[in-house]
Amino acid sequence: MDQAAFILNADVALANFISHGIEKEFAGKNIVTSMQQISFSSPKTIDTIGTRKLSIFLYDVTEETTARTISAPEDGPKIRATQRPLVLRYLVTPSTGNDKDDHALIEKIIRVLEASPFIVSSNDENNVRLSVKIDSLSLDELSKLWIALGTPLRLSLSLTVSSVDPWHDPQTLATDTTVTPPTQGLDTKHVSQLYQAVLKTFTEQSTGWRDRNILFKQFVLRDFKKNTTMTAEEMLISLNNLGDKLEQQGPTAQFVTSLNLLAGYYEHQFDQLKGLRRVSRKQRENLETINTWIKDIKTLVEALDGKNLSPQ
Repeated sequence: MDQAAFILNADVALANFISHGIEKEFAGKNIVTSMQQISFSSPKTIDTIGTRKLSIFLYDVTEETTARTISAPEDGPKIRATQRPLVLRYLVTPSTGNDKDDHALIEKIIRVLEASPFIVSSNDENNVRLSVKIDSLSLDELSKLWIALGTPLRLSLSLTVSSVDPWHDPQTLATDTTVTPPTQGLDTKHVSQLYQAVLKTFTEQSTGWRDRNILFKQFVLRDFKKNTTMTAEEMLISLNNLGDKLEQQGPTAQFVTSLNLLAGYYEHQFDQLKGLRRVSRKQRENLETINTWIKDIKTLVEALDGKNLSPQ
């Protein structure tokens, strides 16, 4: 992907991700309810456009300082990327005309980004997974940024967006790498379906936890770490990394432990619910659902064990 296309696709992907994450929250409140209310102009310019409520302004573009290496089979060569991936920095600034709405909007965007640190940028050729991180800028750094923009300091959020997937010349990749055929006897489609089911379940569950009140969120996240030794974010990153390895047909043995820990957590939930004196019909349905989650993970682990034991 050329650099100009990368920037354009990253712009759209980030705006879509934020828009979809907040539109239900503010439906009917006339804060931000559609992409048409989001601008890529600077926050200084957006104040003159009455219909725009949020500015997603690209204020800095740099290249990664180290070239990436494309993953390849363990016995195959590794290829250095022909282009250095770009690192994009955005300033996200609400402009609703109401301080209370501005605060609510920023809070929701932070929650959306914490729940899913990855987004996908699409173009005509492929999908590129992007990492989105909230920058911890000091007051001095923020002040200098707003001075450069020629406007007083205001409520905003700085984000760093970069490609998780390596950039490469497709011709170089085709001629220099060894393509590993699917492992014989491994139903890759079935494994992919199992993986997607496990990822979807935990992503939805962890997002739901973060959307609850602060006391519930603290309790459940503490309970999760106590039973898995991992934070919810670490588990989500591990699951996303597993997806990368499955796409690359690389080794996956290192992910079996985290999958077993996640299955153990679901078993913990199952035992807690089953231990209630009286179990309602809804709770019985929940038990069946949790049991399905456990079976999905264990079946996936068995499939991955078979893959890792098979000759490469």
